[in-house]
Amino acid sequence: GRKESRSMNFCKPADLISVRDGYEKGDRVAGFILGRYYQWGQYVEKDEKRASSIFVDLAEKGHWGSRGRCHQLGYDPYEKSIEKAVECYRKGVEEGDEVSLSSLGVCYDNGTGVDKNEKEAASLYHRAAEKGHAIAINSLGYCYGNGTGVEVDMKKAVQLHSQAADKGLAAAIFNLAFCYEYGKGVKKDKKKAVQLYSQAAKKGYAIAIFNLAVCYWNGT
Repeated sequence: GRKESRSMNFCKPADLISVRDGYEKGDRVAGFILGRYYQWGQYVEKDEKRASSIFVDLAEKGHWGSRGRCHQLGYDPYEKSIEKAVECYRKGVEEGDEVSLSSLGVCYDNGTGVDKNEKEAASLYHRAAEKGHAIAINSLGYCYGNGTGVEVDMKKAVQLHSQAADKGLAAAIFNLAFCYEYGKGVKKDKKKAVQLYSQAAKKGYAIAIFNLAVCYWNGT
């Protein structure tokens, strides 16, 4: 079987310049992350139209992870259907697509279109994380931080969030800030927390803006 201890010490870049360049060069995973940034308004102005055009473009080029997202969100010409989305993710998993692995993990995590199964979710995140997928690395960190499908291991959670944060994933920067604010898996460091919340906020990560305001309000 797979050795759990196999180190996941690489993470593909997830900053805006890297994913934009990657998308232009035909990297589907980079394109998918770029689409998410436009969808959520991270790094860029929120632009649902631009997001959907990226996902549809990737889906047309045969990327199962993006096709699944198009079905999940009902982006024209794809019919809105969680069953079809899950079907696409499963096909992508067979091909080893890290976006599909991660997205199917989210489905199992939330019980969307499948029976909720946190162990299966963590296992899928793990497989995608081994491929250096920043989103999955961050999700796996969250699993270790909350005991979702795995034993709680705060040090491992911090290590995974740090890895994805170093490569520019706003959600991971936020999660790392939270760890420093409350001393979870690291020595409590309010200054470092504020610095990281500020970084995530600048990238348009909405909750970070709120947390930053709370820190200032509390005189951190």
